Amino acid sequence: MDSNRRVRFRDNKGFALVYVALLIFVLFGFLGLAVDVGHLYVVRGQLQNAADAAALAGAWSLYRDPLNPAAAPTLDWERAKAAAENFVKENSTDGVALATGAIEVGYWPPLDPAGPLSTVSTSPSQAPAVRATISRSAGVNGGPVAMFFMKVLDAAKVSAPVSSRPAVAVSGPPASVAPSILFPMALSKCMTDDIFSRPEAEWPNPVNINSPYGAGGPECYSGQWTSFKLDSNDVPTIRDLMENGNPDPLAVGDEIWIEPGSEATLFQTNKWTPPLPPEGMDVVMAIVDAEATPLNIKGERTITGFATFHIDGTAATGVDKYVYGHFVGYSDTYPTGTGAGGGSSNTITPPLMVQ
Repeated sequence: MDSNRRVRFRDNKGFALVYVALLIFVLFGFLGLAVDVGHLYVVRGQLQNAADAAALAGAWSLYRDPLNPAAAPTLDWERAKAAAENFVKENSTDGVALATGAIEVGYWPPLDPAGPLSTVSTSPSQAPAVRATISRSAGVNGGPVAMFFMKVLDAAKVSAPVSSRPAVAVSGPPASVAPSILFPMALSKCMTDDIFSRPEAEWPNPVNINSPYGAGGPECYSGQWTSFKLDSNDVPTIRDLMENGNPDPLAVGDEIWIEPGSEATLFQTNKWTPPLPPEGMDVVMAIVDAEATPLNIKGERTITGFATFHIDGTAATGVDKYVYGHFVGYSDTYPTGTGAGGGSSNTITPPLMVQ
């Protein structure tokens, strides 16, 4: 009886050793999986950082020439692509210097964010963009990422390819603005298209807002007061908008109210809130489509973009009253809270990550 028990005990002890061995093997496998997967995530994060940085560097160069920073912004796809490709080489991952990435340039379609980029715009909502994807795979950037533990369990798993997600950065004329940015006057597209199609040295100065703009055609009216999405031309409303800007975010395609016939007191700069400084001030105004109906007629108009205008003063007496000033030159003093993709403008947004 006792001998039988001893035999069974020895048999159970043998089974326990097998179970322990199997458990160690399984735990070692989980440990190896955790270490290797964690390492792959680290490498992927490094690739993603490099892709994001390359896309931003490329987007910065869409309109800006690093070799000629004083030049007026001009859209240049090849310059942007080269800037992104060069920036890829400034990065490394897992101790391996990166050499290349998949770089695309073209207009980014926000309604199809994963769609192909095209250098021909098919919609006003599209913004100039740079897309960067960086991977480590066979023959690319040092090859797949080496596995540490999994290759012990499976000789075929010595490495694994890793790739970043596509990184997309855009830049260009503004297509949207946050609240509190806009001055309550709107500019006509017929005028801004004419002005921004010329070299900066040929831009007219002064420009009178609230009068005909002959160079834009017989029906081109330069601009007018706007109450944005609220239909009101009373003095308290417009003065409040002068002080606080647009109450709501606005974008290309939105409609705003044009308010001709506003009271003459609106042109008295000492009554503005705040009053106009002696040196004038830079403001951002919406550009609207006035092709069908000039801006001296009340009604809603569709926003096509935004531009920066320097107000020098006003003509507040006499029959014709107007705000006068000039469009500021191209620069990087863009307003915050702007998104790219608008029409012709003297304002270029900073590079912005959109994907």
